[in-house]
Amino acid sequence: MNKKEERVMSWICKTVLGMFICLLFCMCAGQEDLLPDGIIRLGIGTEIRGKTSTRVSVNDLAGLVAVGNNIGVYGVVTECADALHEMLVTEWNGTPLMNNVRTSGIDARTGMLFWDGNYTYPLEENRLVKFCVYHPYASIGTDTGNCMEVVAGKSPVLHFRLTGTEDVMWVHPVIGSRRYNPSVLLFEHKLTQLRFRLIDDEGEFTGVNITELVFNEVNTNSTLNLETGELGEWLASPDAVSFPLKSPVGISGTTDMPQILAGEVMLQPGQPVFRLTLKTDSRGDYPDIEIRPSGGETFFSAGRSYMVTLKFQNRTAMAFSAKVTPWVMDGYGEGMVE
Repeated sequence: MNKKEERVMSWICKTVLGMFICLLFCMCAGQEDLLPDGIIRLGIGTEIRGKTSTRVSVNDLAGLVAVGNNIGVYGVVTECADALHEMLVTEWNGTPLMNNVRTSGIDARTGMLFWDGNYTYPLEENRLVKFCVYHPYASIGTDTGNCMEVVAGKSPVLHFRLTGTEDVMWVHPVIGSRRYNPSVLLFEHKLTQLRFRLIDDEGEFTGVNITELVFNEVNTNSTLNLETGELGEWLASPDAVSFPLKSPVGISGTTDMPQILAGEVMLQPGQPVFRLTLKTDSRGDYPDIEIRPSGGETFFSAGRSYMVTLKFQNRTAMAFSAKVTPWVMDGYGEGMVE
């Protein structure tokens, strides 16, 4: 073989090798969307669905990080192509891939959820995982107060009993597989929330302390379907729900500078009125204070926080004006006590 033939042969070899390498790159490029290790990872969004401004601790990523070890996760395997919008049935007959896994924390920077151990997606390309996420976490059991009810062929159901401090949240289900990560988790508040501020322009209640704010005749027991996010029937409890006053609060505040009570109380949504009893240390009790939404609203909505203004006038006629400030800042309410 002469030098010319050697050069031709060398060029052919290099060309074939280049084509082979190019083919390898093309084959690899076709698999870029595959998750390399198949490990399940879930992350949260930076906002809570259904509001533009909130008044709760669990309000944004920072708030969720604070309760990051109290979130429950279900991950059920399915071959249903429209599992995101359809209720699963047979898939719930067996043990889910992620069976009410409790989180151990949330990354404050990325929003990634952590839990003990690793869970991986099925190898089959047509098998998806539907994730149902909720807060607060509850163990599987039969206690109708606070537990997770599991029935074959049906979505898990959270049973809860309100004391006023629970912020029940639900995430619209998301879908993931080895080919793509699920979308971010968007938490949705399922209860309504009340906060209070005090106004005593006339100074009639100077030196008087509020010892308790009690909601009577409220429903406290209900359920939450983890697939649909629907609340079940509400049942009453013999125990009243109290606003969480840490200690007696002196009555003060003016129209220009109201006194805002620290804390909030979560209650059943969809109610047209709440009845409140205000107790004091030296003026007795003021029962049956009616708090209603106004400004076009006829009931207290889920996912909204309402600022109730308690306006103290003279002893013979004390007015309670329930100025309502929802998370979307567009409502008012009124109440009167005599």
